[in-house]
Amino acid sequence: MENLASLEEQKKELKKKLYEAKELRERLNRLTGELKKKKKELIEQIERYRKEGIMHRERRDEINKQVAEAKIRRGELNKEYEEVKKKLNELKKKYLPKGPSLESLKRKRDALEFKQMTQQLSKREEEEIIELLAKINKEIREREKIIESNEELRKYVEMEKELKEKSDKEHKRVKELAERAQKEHFEMIECFKKASQLRKELKKIEREYIMNKLNADKAHRDFVSYIKQIREIEEKMKELKEKEKKKEIEKEKDILLKKADEIYQRFKKGEKLSTEDLLLLQKAGLL
Repeated sequence: MENLASLEEQKKELKKKLYEAKELRERLNRLTGELKKKKKELIEQIERYRKEGIMHRERRDEINKQVAEAKIRRGELNKEYEEVKKKLNELKKKYLPKGPSLESLKRKRDALEFKQMTQQLSKREEEEIIELLAKINKEIREREKIIESNEELRKYVEMEKELKEKSDKEHKRVKELAERAQKEHFEMIECFKKASQLRKELKKIEREYIMNKLNADKAHRDFVSYIKQIREIEEKMKELKEKEKKKEIEKEKDILLKKADEIYQRFKKGEKLSTEDLLLLQKAGLL
């Protein structure tokens, strides 16, 4: 049977659990708040990397369009160059003397000059190179003179040179654009990779957030339950105290009536009563 002492002990134990549940709830709520903040930061980072990745992808695609256009232009120039070169070769065969081409003579001259500058030569070898260079330079000048004096030949030489420069320039542009597109591609991949890594971290944080939220909610329910139980015990204690008080009053009343009856019996016998005895009789309702 429950008594005040056992109820007091139960109340004390419940207060301890109440405090623990409150501490746990507050700690979990703090952690949940921190995880919520971390979630927000991660979502913002992911969105930033996603947008940056899309920007690099759009730049890459735009540059790739320019690469495609530049390749078409380069192809057209190369085709035009080959046609002009073919015509020029025909004209060279027609107007220039037989033997090595002007280009091969220049390559041979450059090779001999390089050898002369970079190698240790004997006097005889040096003289042979000088003599050979003089001969080659003479042949080059003769061919250049013919080209200069022949309007049609000169025209195609200039056209070939101009088209070669344009083609080389377009080729350089294709290469530069392709490098830029590749750079944008790598930047895009890096951004999407970082976003993917952060998504994995976000999933982990979300799982932890949900578990902490559930545990915090449980701790709160426990806290509310303990408050309810404490109030129920306090009601029981109040009832017990009231019952004990009532019993005490009844007991006191019985004692009073018993004592008053004794005085009343003395009064009926004609004994003299004191003021205190009279007051007691009055209190008991016998006067």
